[in-house]
Amino acid sequence: MSQDKYFADGYFLLAMIASVHHNHAKAIQLIKQSIVLAPEQVEYVAQLAKHYALVNDHVQALHHANKAAKLTVKLATKSALTFDTIGVAYSRIGLHQQAVPFFKQAVAANNNNGIFYFNLGASLKFIGDFKAARSAYEKTVSLMPRYCKAHAALTSLGNITADNNHIEELTSLYGQLTKTDDILYIGHALAREYEALNNYDKAYHYLSQSKKAKLAEITYQFADDEKMFTALKDLFHHSNASNSIVNDLNSGHDSNEALFVVGMPRTGTTLVERILSKHTDVTSAGELQHFGLLLKELAKTTTNKVIDKETVEAAASIDFSELGKAYIDSTRAITGSTAKFVDKMPLNVLYAGFIIKALPNAKIVCLDRGPLDTIVSNYRQLFAVNFSYYNYAYDLRTTAEFYLQFRQLTKLWLRLFPNNFYVVNYEELVENPEEEAKKIIEFCGLDWQIQCLDIDKNLAPVATASAVQVRQPINNKSVGNWQKYKPYLTEVSNYLAQKKIL
Repeated sequence: MSQDKYFADGYFLLAMIASVHHNHAKAIQLIKQSIVLAPEQVEYVAQLAKHYALVNDHVQALHHANKAAKLTVKLATKSALTFDTIGVAYSRIGLHQQAVPFFKQAVAANNNNGIFYFNLGASLKFIGDFKAARSAYEKTVSLMPRYCKAHAALTSLGNITADNNHIEELTSLYGQLTKTDDILYIGHALAREYEALNNYDKAYHYLSQSKKAKLAEITYQFADDEKMFTALKDLFHHSNASNSIVNDLNSGHDSNEALFVVGMPRTGTTLVERILSKHTDVTSAGELQHFGLLLKELAKTTTNKVIDKETVEAAASIDFSELGKAYIDSTRAITGSTAKFVDKMPLNVLYAGFIIKALPNAKIVCLDRGPLDTIVSNYRQLFAVNFSYYNYAYDLRTTAEFYLQFRQLTKLWLRLFPNNFYVVNYEELVENPEEEAKKIIEFCGLDWQIQCLDIDKNLAPVATASAVQVRQPINNKSVGNWQKYKPYLTEVSNYLAQKKIL
């Protein structure tokens, strides 16, 4: 580079090296320099869009994705990689409708790349085109038989029967695996297929075996999560009369757009988000990591977790108005066209106190579901395998301990912030959907619209574990599902009874 500083490809190559090492900020800096030297090199622009998405700058990601999209037309681009990169940028922002055409162009330009088909399948699933998603995932598996993530994705689409399943193929693959993440994907896929055949002993066997393998590899201890919960409760405890973080709620940003739907995962958060986003004055922004990452940035802690004891304590002295404005600005790739928007990141429940400090006019709807259904549904779920938020879910006992801390924290938020924080009981919602939905809509400052109940007609993308489930009308089929795993819940039931939860 010292010999030819104007060599655009050289800057771009250095950017890709930085990206491989997860130094996305450096990659963005280098890609921008390569674009200065070659402004119409569409792959550079596409990669810039993708990398802005990787650092959660959705506004810049959308700007450059749109720019790259226009360049593909202007330059009659035929590069499958470029099409896929643009699709990835759109999909990471949550704009799966915009991503699908680019993924389709990618597979049309190169029908031998399994990852291109996998990316297409994911966005097709999220927009509700399950038939096409299945076809794309099957193509991935045919091209990449050992790509375990694709097997898990294919199984997630359901329609598993005694005559139509992948158990033999998955069992054979499971026995050959050595990487814990692969074992986790295939273990969960087998569990899902055995569940569909009502064989819960086999399902639990693969769940517990695959999760133990992952848990043995990481350094997770529930004590770390407990310290984080304790720090939150100590900071916001109402009995501390001198605590300005509770007493002064007028120092935040004055926007009233944000509606947060929070709670333990797999407790009906997506259902409530679908009810809200069917309202004509509400846009769904999906599950945003923005708030937690912005708080971490302003707290200036260098720990390797987005939220922990140190970050909670450091966040007490940040500029909450700055945080609130930065959060609202960060959502503008999707929000701003309606009066309100929904952010459905479940574990934003941890940030509820900070959210209300930063956005005093925000509304937070928190889901409460039966303890055993919550614990079992979290344990059954395959979360992002390297996202430490969900490490508790690798073990039933730690899932129960996390749930107990969650319950205690939500009681604190409800006591401190009754005008901003509202608890919805999942079982009551699915039994009396219109009555409970009206309460949610009223709490959020909206007029009632009957179409809010028509969640199966909500066409907005769903990029969550409930992507298939919420394309159906509201129902109570999931209530009491824990009983299918009752033989394995003795320790958890005893623990909850001891804590007076059951």
